[in-house]
Amino acid sequence: MRKIAAVLLLLTSTVLFAGEAELLVYQVKEPGVDNYISRILVTPRYLRLDEGGEPDAGYTIFDRKEKKIFNVDPLEKTVLEMVPPAFQPVPPTEMNLKEQVTTDTDSPKVAGRQPVKIRLQANGETCRELVVVTDTLPDAVSAMKELYQALARMQYPAVGSPGYTENSCELSEYIYAPQRAFSHGLPLWDVMGGKQRMLVDFKRAFEVPDDTFVVPENFDRVQPSAWK
Repeated sequence: MRKIAAVLLLLTSTVLFAGEAELLVYQVKEPGVDNYISRILVTPRYLRLDEGGEPDAGYTIFDRKEKKIFNVDPLEKTVLEMVPPAFQPVPPTEMNLKEQVTTDTDSPKVAGRQPVKIRLQANGETCRELVVVTDTLPDAVSAMKELYQALARMQYPAVGSPGYTENSCELSEYIYAPQRAFSHGLPLWDVMGGKQRMLVDFKRAFEVPDDTFVVPENFDRVQPSAWK
Protein backbone atom coordinates (compact mmCIF):
# COMPACT_ATOMS: atom_id res chain seq x y z
CA MET A 1 0.00 0.00 0.00
CA ARG A 2 1.26 3.43 -0.83
CA LYS A 3 1.82 5.45 2.32
CA ILE A 4 0.60 9.02 1.87
CA ALA A 5 2.69 10.43 4.71
CA ALA A 6 5.85 8.82 3.35
CA VAL A 7 5.20 10.15 -0.12
CA LEU A 8 4.64 13.68 1.18
CA LEU A 9 7.94 13.40 3.04
CA LEU A 10 9.66 12.62 -0.25
CA LEU A 11 8.40 15.90 -1.61
CA THR A 12 10.80 17.81 0.65
CA SER A 13 13.71 15.36 0.98
CA THR A 14 15.82 16.44 -2.00
CA VAL A 15 18.44 19.15 -1.47
CA LEU A 16 19.41 19.95 -5.07
CA PHE A 17 16.95 22.75 -5.74
CA ALA A 18 16.85 24.78 -8.94
CA GLY A 19 13.67 26.82 -8.71
CA GLU A 20 10.04 26.92 -7.71
CA ALA A 21 6.82 25.45 -9.05
CA GLU A 22 3.17 25.49 -8.11
CA LEU A 23 2.33 22.26 -6.30
CA LEU A 24 -0.89 20.26 -6.12
CA VAL A 25 -1.14 16.95 -4.26
CA TYR A 26 -4.24 14.78 -4.63
CA GLN A 27 -5.19 11.59 -2.84
CA VAL A 28 -6.79 9.28 -5.39
CA LYS A 29 -9.27 6.48 -4.69
CA GLU A 30 -10.43 4.11 -7.39
CA PRO A 31 -11.82 0.57 -7.39
CA GLY A 32 -9.37 -2.31 -7.33
CA VAL A 33 -6.22 -0.43 -6.29
CA ASP A 34 -4.79 1.00 -3.09
CA ASN A 35 -5.18 4.71 -2.51
CA TYR A 36 -2.34 6.66 -4.07
CA ILE A 37 -0.95 10.16 -4.48
CA SER A 38 -1.12 12.20 -7.67
CA ARG A 39 1.34 15.11 -7.59
CA ILE A 40 1.23 17.98 -10.08
CA LEU A 41 4.07 20.49 -10.46
CA VAL A 42 3.64 23.49 -12.75
CA THR A 43 5.89 26.25 -14.07
CA PRO A 44 5.17 28.68 -16.92
CA ARG A 45 6.92 26.23 -19.29
CA TYR A 46 6.23 22.75 -17.89
CA LEU A 47 3.81 20.49 -16.07
CA ARG A 48 4.94 17.31 -14.33
CA LEU A 49 2.52 14.61 -13.21
CA ASP A 50 3.78 11.82 -10.93
CA GLU A 51 2.98 9.87 -7.76
CA GLY A 52 5.11 11.86 -5.35
CA GLY A 53 8.61 11.65 -6.77
CA GLU A 54 9.35 8.02 -5.92
CA PRO A 55 12.77 7.25 -7.52
CA ASP A 56 11.81 4.41 -9.87
CA ALA A 57 8.23 5.47 -10.62
CA GLY A 58 7.22 6.73 -14.03
CA TYR A 59 6.15 10.30 -14.64
CA THR A 60 4.71 12.57 -17.33
CA ILE A 61 6.18 15.85 -18.55
CA PHE A 62 4.06 18.26 -20.59
CA ASP A 63 5.97 20.96 -22.45
CA ARG A 64 3.44 23.79 -22.51
CA LYS A 65 5.37 25.77 -25.11
CA GLU A 66 6.11 22.96 -27.58
CA LYS A 67 2.81 21.16 -26.83
CA LYS A 68 4.60 17.82 -26.42
CA ILE A 69 3.90 15.07 -23.90
CA PHE A 70 6.62 12.76 -22.58
CA ASN A 71 5.85 9.61 -20.56
CA VAL A 72 9.07 8.62 -18.81
CA ASP A 73 9.68 5.06 -17.57
CA PRO A 74 12.87 4.96 -15.44
CA LEU A 75 12.80 1.16 -15.09
CA GLU A 76 12.59 0.49 -18.83
CA LYS A 77 14.67 3.59 -19.59
CA THR A 78 12.22 4.70 -22.26
CA VAL A 79 10.45 7.94 -23.13
CA LEU A 80 7.15 7.79 -24.99
CA GLU A 81 7.12 11.05 -26.94
CA MET A 82 3.76 12.33 -28.17
CA VAL A 83 2.97 15.35 -30.33
CA PRO A 84 -0.80 15.94 -30.33
CA PRO A 85 -2.46 16.97 -33.60
CA ALA A 86 -3.35 20.66 -33.92
CA PHE A 87 -7.09 20.05 -34.38
CA GLN A 88 -9.10 20.57 -31.18
CA PRO A 89 -12.31 18.48 -31.16
CA VAL A 90 -15.58 20.30 -30.46
CA PRO A 91 -18.83 18.71 -29.22
CA PRO A 92 -21.09 17.46 -32.02
CA THR A 93 -24.51 19.09 -32.34
CA GLU A 94 -26.25 16.04 -30.90
CA MET A 95 -24.24 16.25 -27.65
CA ASN A 96 -26.06 18.35 -25.06
CA LEU A 97 -23.63 19.61 -22.41
CA LYS A 98 -24.85 21.32 -19.25
CA GLU A 99 -23.28 22.54 -16.02
CA GLN A 100 -24.91 23.14 -12.65
CA VAL A 101 -23.00 25.60 -10.44
CA THR A 102 -23.90 26.30 -6.78
CA THR A 103 -21.97 27.99 -3.97
CA ASP A 104 -21.12 25.56 -1.18
CA THR A 105 -22.01 27.84 1.75
CA ASP A 106 -21.64 25.02 4.31
CA SER A 107 -17.97 24.45 3.54
CA PRO A 108 -15.14 26.44 5.15
CA LYS A 109 -13.25 28.84 2.93
CA VAL A 110 -10.09 27.66 1.20
CA ALA A 111 -7.39 30.21 0.40
CA GLY A 112 -9.96 32.85 1.36
CA ARG A 113 -12.48 31.60 -1.20
CA GLN A 114 -15.88 29.97 -0.74
CA PRO A 115 -15.97 26.58 -2.49
CA VAL A 116 -18.31 26.09 -5.44
CA LYS A 117 -20.07 22.85 -6.37
CA ILE A 118 -20.03 21.86 -10.04
CA ARG A 119 -22.09 19.14 -11.70
CA LEU A 120 -21.14 18.33 -15.29
CA GLN A 121 -23.74 16.64 -17.48
CA ALA A 122 -23.89 15.19 -20.98
CA ASN A 123 -27.15 14.25 -22.68
CA GLY A 124 -28.98 14.38 -19.36
CA GLU A 125 -26.51 12.16 -17.49
CA THR A 126 -24.36 13.40 -14.63
CA CYS A 127 -20.77 12.72 -15.63
CA ARG A 128 -18.66 14.41 -13.01
CA GLU A 129 -19.09 16.25 -9.72
CA LEU A 130 -16.54 18.67 -8.32
CA VAL A 131 -15.96 21.14 -5.53
CA VAL A 132 -13.68 23.97 -6.67
CA VAL A 133 -12.31 27.32 -5.50
CA THR A 134 -11.92 30.23 -7.88
CA ASP A 135 -8.84 32.39 -8.44
CA THR A 136 -6.47 29.97 -6.72
CA LEU A 137 -3.28 28.74 -8.44
CA PRO A 138 -4.65 29.87 -11.83
CA ASP A 139 -1.52 28.86 -13.74
CA ALA A 140 -1.72 25.30 -12.44
CA VAL A 141 -5.41 25.19 -13.40
CA SER A 142 -4.59 26.51 -16.89
CA ALA A 143 -1.79 23.96 -17.30
CA MET A 144 -4.13 21.09 -16.43
CA LYS A 145 -6.66 22.39 -18.91
CA GLU A 146 -3.95 22.55 -21.60
CA LEU A 147 -2.79 19.00 -20.85
CA TYR A 148 -6.27 17.46 -21.03
CA GLN A 149 -7.07 19.34 -24.21
CA ALA A 150 -3.83 17.98 -25.71
CA LEU A 151 -4.77 14.44 -24.63
CA ALA A 152 -8.19 14.92 -26.23
CA ARG A 153 -6.54 15.84 -29.53
CA MET A 154 -4.55 12.61 -29.39
CA GLN A 155 -7.53 10.41 -28.59
CA TYR A 156 -9.97 11.98 -31.05
CA PRO A 157 -8.79 10.01 -34.15
CA ALA A 158 -9.97 6.79 -32.46
CA VAL A 159 -13.58 7.99 -32.19
CA GLY A 160 -15.80 5.96 -34.48
CA SER A 161 -13.21 3.27 -35.11
CA PRO A 162 -14.22 -0.42 -34.80
CA GLY A 163 -14.59 -1.43 -31.17
CA TYR A 164 -14.71 2.14 -29.84
CA THR A 165 -17.37 2.12 -27.11
CA GLU A 166 -17.13 5.38 -25.15
CA ASN A 167 -20.45 6.67 -23.77
CA SER A 168 -21.62 10.31 -23.78
CA CYS A 169 -19.92 11.12 -20.48
CA GLU A 170 -16.61 9.59 -21.51
CA LEU A 171 -16.75 11.34 -24.88
CA SER A 172 -17.44 14.69 -23.22
CA GLU A 173 -14.80 14.39 -20.51
CA TYR A 174 -12.00 12.80 -22.56
CA ILE A 175 -12.61 14.07 -26.10
CA TYR A 176 -14.97 16.97 -26.66
CA ALA A 177 -14.96 19.05 -23.47
CA PRO A 178 -12.06 18.01 -21.21
CA GLN A 179 -11.56 21.62 -20.13
CA ARG A 180 -14.92 21.71 -18.30
CA ALA A 181 -13.44 20.27 -15.09
CA PHE A 182 -11.02 23.19 -14.85
CA SER A 183 -13.18 26.05 -16.16
CA HIS A 184 -14.45 27.21 -12.76
CA GLY A 185 -11.31 26.99 -10.63
CA LEU A 186 -9.05 24.67 -8.69
CA PRO A 187 -10.65 21.25 -7.99
CA LEU A 188 -10.66 20.36 -4.29
CA TRP A 189 -12.79 17.26 -4.72
CA ASP A 190 -13.44 15.50 -8.02
CA VAL A 191 -15.58 12.42 -8.59
CA MET A 192 -16.08 10.74 -11.95
CA GLY A 193 -17.43 7.22 -12.15
CA GLY A 194 -15.71 5.16 -9.46
CA LYS A 195 -12.68 7.44 -9.23
CA GLN A 196 -12.35 10.15 -6.59
CA ARG A 197 -9.61 12.75 -6.17
CA MET A 198 -9.23 14.93 -3.07
CA LEU A 199 -6.76 17.80 -2.73
CA VAL A 200 -4.59 17.21 0.36
CA ASP A 201 -1.88 19.85 -0.16
CA PHE A 202 -1.04 22.80 -2.39
CA LYS A 203 1.67 25.45 -2.50
CA ARG A 204 2.15 28.51 -4.67
CA ALA A 205 5.95 28.34 -4.46
CA PHE A 206 7.41 24.86 -3.91
CA GLU A 207 11.16 24.32 -4.30
CA VAL A 208 11.93 21.66 -6.92
CA PRO A 209 15.12 19.70 -7.71
CA ASP A 210 17.12 20.75 -10.74
CA ASP A 211 16.09 17.73 -12.82
CA THR A 212 12.33 17.89 -12.11
CA PHE A 213 11.30 18.81 -15.65
CA VAL A 214 14.16 17.15 -17.51
CA VAL A 215 13.38 14.44 -20.06
CA PRO A 216 16.32 11.99 -19.90
CA GLU A 217 18.41 12.21 -23.07
CA ASN A 218 19.94 8.76 -22.61
CA PHE A 219 16.59 6.93 -22.58
CA ASP A 220 15.24 5.31 -25.74
CA ARG A 221 12.66 7.49 -27.49
CA VAL A 222 9.54 5.72 -28.73
CA GLN A 223 6.36 6.96 -30.39
CA PRO A 224 2.85 5.49 -30.63
CA SER A 225 3.02 2.86 -33.36
CA ALA A 226 0.15 4.44 -35.31
CA TRP A 227 2.17 7.63 -35.70
CA LYS A 228 5.39 6.09 -37.05
